[in-house]
Amino acid sequence: MENAKRRRVSSCNVDAQKQPVFPVEIFCEILARLPVESILRCRSVCRSWLSMIRSSFFINLQQNISNDKPPQFIVQSQSSADMNNLYLLDMGRCKLREIRLENIELRTRFKLQLPGLEIRCSCDGLLCMASDQKLDPIFICNPITRECVILPLSRLKSFVVSHQIGFGFDKLSQKYKIIREYRTSNNKNESQFQIITLGESSWRQLNPPPNVSVSQLDAAVFWNGSLHWVVDFKTGNESILALDLSDEKFHTIPFPKFRFSGEYFELLVLRGSLTIVEHESTTMKIWKVTGNKIEGFSVHCMDEYDTHVCWNRYHCYTTFCHPNCDSLLLQVCLTDNRNAKRDWFTEFVPGMEVPQYFHPNIRGLPNHFRTVSFSPSFVSPIAAPMCSKSATSLREQLSLISSEWTSCFGFHCPKPNNGILTSLFFSKWRWA
Repeated sequence: MENAKRRRVSSCNVDAQKQPVFPVEIFCEILARLPVESILRCRSVCRSWLSMIRSSFFINLQQNISNDKPPQFIVQSQSSADMNNLYLLDMGRCKLREIRLENIELRTRFKLQLPGLEIRCSCDGLLCMASDQKLDPIFICNPITRECVILPLSRLKSFVVSHQIGFGFDKLSQKYKIIREYRTSNNKNESQFQIITLGESSWRQLNPPPNVSVSQLDAAVFWNGSLHWVVDFKTGNESILALDLSDEKFHTIPFPKFRFSGEYFELLVLRGSLTIVEHESTTMKIWKVTGNKIEGFSVHCMDEYDTHVCWNRYHCYTTFCHPNCDSLLLQVCLTDNRNAKRDWFTEFVPGMEVPQYFHPNIRGLPNHFRTVSFSPSFVSPIAAPMCSKSATSLREQLSLISSEWTSCFGFHCPKPNNGILTSLFFSKWRWA
């Protein structure tokens, strides 16, 4: 009987091997569309799944899918007693997830603490954190994978009175670059710039146009392969200063010949375009930047809205994104007579006779907080130089994952399909 039972089991195993199995690239497509929390749990299933999730193919695939979803945000309390925690905000589901900074792994021989630093900017799921008062240190971390690196110290001898940080990805070199704008006590009215590639050992000095002073209202905005700042020249002309991350050279985008009449304005990316939001007492103007370095740039007023609210320095807002085609997401800040600040999110719908404001019900938000747009990913700040994105390397990665599946589960996984692989390859570059 035992021999007959063994034959039946052997026959079942042969039949199981003949059954069709999902190609590994299809499995990656399914897995990459899960919420980040689910993907993190999947890493614990087995070594093969962990290897697949850590592969550059899966990381790039998940990152592109995440970029195509409604944006999420990293929120940090501005209260010194609660700065040790970050919050991942999914605005679509009004869900807040806590991320404790003390759990983030810091690979350095120095005993430096992440808590107490402020979130400054993000790129592809990597978060840049630094002190608001000091030039060093600067941390690049992934709050999802809890990996973190510290950038080399600047070793500047002059006292720094202010600084800003920009963070972007250079498609030509396939590397991440961090740019620092700062002013020293020797020259408080002129901005200086340094740049470093993630993985390099020292900062490099850049040569900006002379007599340029970066506005301290907003951080640098990454768009179309360049970082952008709003600047004032000593001549009194305002414009946008841009740094191309590929050739590391500056160029300017002039404002319209007339000066803006608003009290202040902010620079951001809306619907994939570089945008200037002009703030007036009761009016919001949306200016769109079009063009390129070769053909030149132009700035046009696209929309003007009556907000039906009187805005001032004690009751102001910051624009973040379009939750949908008809609305804008605002972070409103109210300062009382004791200088205590309170923040909340509101959705502004201007396309009506009387504009509407909708307040999402988000439980657990701090009273006063700082917000950075964020796309969760599994990009590692430690393995900063990304693998080649050529079709050959993708095919090799999928073949490797397929062989790991065979050794782990004991069945044959179909080789990567060239047609599916090609479609995945081009879908990866749709957002480039």
